[in-house]
Amino acid sequence: MAAVGQHRLLGRVAVAGVAGLPDLELDLGPITALIGPRGSGKSQLLASIAWLMTGRPAIVPAKGTASPARPVVSGRLGDDRTGVPLSRTPGAGLSWGSVDAAAFPLPACSFLRARSRLGRATASGGNVAARLSRDDGHPTSDALAAEALVAAMEACCEECLTGEILLIEEPELLLTPQAQRYLYRLVRRFAENGNQVLYSTRSPAFVDAAHHDEIVRLDLRDGRSTPRRTSPHTLTDAERVRLAAEFDHERSEMFFAEAVVLVEGQTERLALPFIFRALGHDPDAEGIAIVEVGGKSNLPLAARLLRELAIPFVVVFDADRGTASAALDLEIRRSADTAPTIRLEPDFEAAAGIATHQDKVIHAWRRFAGAAAAAVPPALANVVRTAVRAAAVDRGRSGPLHH
Repeated sequence: MAAVGQHRLLGRVAVAGVAGLPDLELDLGPITALIGPRGSGKSQLLASIAWLMTGRPAIVPAKGTASPARPVVSGRLGDDRTGVPLSRTPGAGLSWGSVDAAAFPLPACSFLRARSRLGRATASGGNVAARLSRDDGHPTSDALAAEALVAAMEACCEECLTGEILLIEEPELLLTPQAQRYLYRLVRRFAENGNQVLYSTRSPAFVDAAHHDEIVRLDLRDGRSTPRRTSPHTLTDAERVRLAAEFDHERSEMFFAEAVVLVEGQTERLALPFIFRALGHDPDAEGIAIVEVGGKSNLPLAARLLRELAIPFVVVFDADRGTASAALDLEIRRSADTAPTIRLEPDFEAAAGIATHQDKVIHAWRRFAGAAAAAVPPALANVVRTAVRAAAVDRGRSGPLHH
């Protein structure tokens, strides 16, 4: 499938000694979506890149940073391995090493911070920031300020502006779901025009399973943040196309979850939330996403992505008969690796006590809506226990639930 153009203005960034952020190195593509729990360092990483490129805003040294050489933010313009090196430390300005800075002018950079009311740039010099400052006037509400960002991105795309690094905190704020999806398409179009976009987000509208390698999950463990991402080779092009066809933005909620229950179809997707509540658990309150993947053959694809991002998950699937089904069962288990897999004999409907496959979604609703704990079959109670246990372990490592 078509990829975003290979414009990589900042091929790599490295950060050391910055408060609220672990020392890390990241290779960057045309689009990078930063996700992760509160306190994992998403905003600090964006601010560090803005500081590298513009000298603003000022960054705060991490506690215990005694060396005058820290904090330091460095990067490479162009290729992540052989591109032009640059670095910045407090009081020393921007260093180009042995390279003649005059031969490599810095690209423009706009940093749009959420707390600056969704459209005020704190790092100057970028076309998007200039367009926003010029065109949004004085919005009379936060919602109008959010819409001004959409309008500014429209204008920059129409004018085919190029050569800019755009950093955005939570671009989805105060936009309708439809406007969020439209802004996401504008972001992709802006990157295709020869720009680079990095943003933090809590919205499934701004991540895409088909473009999974653009996602960087800052995984908070024991008070420290670790960047996790998938390999571009995790899925083949054909598998990416399948996910693009099957995965909508609702399914992309799995990237933000404490734990995920992967299921084959709509019957499981409808019934399991009722079953969780019957057993005294609310999946939303506990950060558990129940994701219907559009068929059993897509379970290994979703499992591979979750495994590489270190998001706990459980795979629930039917015990279909035949050689092909046995091979698919093996592929599901291999893709899940150490994650729990639950094979229901002979299928979910039978395990749920639903006698017929005709109108099975309606029968599942009648069977479990308002059901008591005693009405939950043991096999399905096991699904709930396994998912709750996975979420509790993840939450114990990562701290607060809310992302």
